[in-house]
Order: sequence, then structure tokens, then C-alpha cells
Amino acid sequence: RWTIGWDETSLKHAGAFTDTGSLTCRARCGLIWTFIFRWAMTVLTVFAVYVGLPLTTCRPLDEAHWGKLITYCGRLCFIMGLGPWMFATFEAMLQVPRRGWQGVVQVFFVFLVASPFGFAAFFLFNFFLQVTSCFKLSTGKVGAWEVTQRAPTATKAGRADVANDDEDEEDPQAVV
Repeated sequence: RWTIGWDETSLKHAGAFTDTGSLTCRARCGLIWTFIFRWAMTVLTVFAVYVGLPLTTCRPLDEAHWGKLITYCGRLCFIMGLGPWMFATFEAMLQVPRRGWQGVVQVFFVFLVASPFGFAAFFLFNFFLQVTSCFKLSTGKVGAWEVTQRAPTATKAGRADVANDDEDEEDPQAVV
């Protein structure tokens, strides 16, 4: 449902991202990147996965088949892709002393989700969400929006309205 909302809003207000107004160029580029460019990135990823992967299984990534530049770039991209996986897992391991048993479990899941297999699973999930969203929007089968009413939040005396960056979880007493 969230993906449909993003796509519906993006299509409705895409023209306003570039219209004259009080937004800075940086803000406009951020809106276009967040709401519009994600479709282009999805198409490029689908092309890389469903065209590039079969090609490299038929023709291995070596200089004889692809040349020096493509071989170098392919290997560099693979090594650079391992960086976020390694750094995310390392950061989770650094948090183990502070989080205890929860930190150990987190290391396992960060290692799994940030891995190439986790990326592939997350990509497929998001890809199917976007395909479903585009299908529903193009056929006009988007239902009415239901707004969930929430109670106003109560603040404790002396408690700052700004969240503390050192805390990972909200104070259960502060949430109404």
C-alpha cells in the first residue's frame, strides 16, 4: 500500500517538482531522486540482473570476452559492492557489547540482509511491489485511502521533544 501511495503521489505531483516556487535546486533534485529516479534505477537493476547476469554466465568476465575496461570495471564494482556489506556487519559487531544478546542476533541478520543474497531478495520484493503498484495505478484499481486517527502524544515535564541519538528504542512510557 505504501508503494502505491508513493507512486500515486509521484505521478500526481511530478510536475510540481520542477515548477517555479520557493524550493531550492537541491530540494528539487532530492525530490526527483527520491520519487522519480527510483523507477529508472529499478529498470537499470532489472537489466543488469536479467541481461548482465546471464551474459556473464555464458561468457565469463575475462579480458578475452569483454576487454580490459569492462573486466576492470566489473571487478571493481563487485569489490565496491562488498564494502557496504563488510562495513555494516563490522558496525553491528561493534554494537554487541552495548546491546548484548540482541546485538549478536543483529550481527547475524545484518550479515544476511546486507549480503548479495539479501540484496537480491530485497530487490525482488521491491520490484514486485513496484510492478503491483504500476499495475493497480494503470488499471485504476486503487482503493480509497483510510486515514488512521492517532492520539496526540503526551510529553513529560522536562523531556525534550528531540529524540536522543544515543537511544535505539523509544521510551515505552512516552508513547501513547
